Amino acid sequence: MLYSVMPVEYVYGEQKRDDHCQDYVYQGMLMEVKPLTSGNAMIVRLINPPLDCYLDQKYAPGSIIPYR
Repeated sequence: MLYSVMPVEYVYGEQKRDDHCQDYVYQGMLMEVKPLTSGNAMIVRLINPPLDCYLDQKYAPGSIIPYR
């Protein structure tokens, strides 16, 4: 929750979703990934994983996973 006197448009105005990012399901978890040229993808963020996956290093943002 954000409490501010600034309008929401100013606070979140510069946050744009990267056009190259895609939603991808890997091992039953929905995540946002950025495809790489090598057949892999870099994790940008986890969207709907089990809670213990947030503590697992292999699912941390920036980690490389197989992609399609």
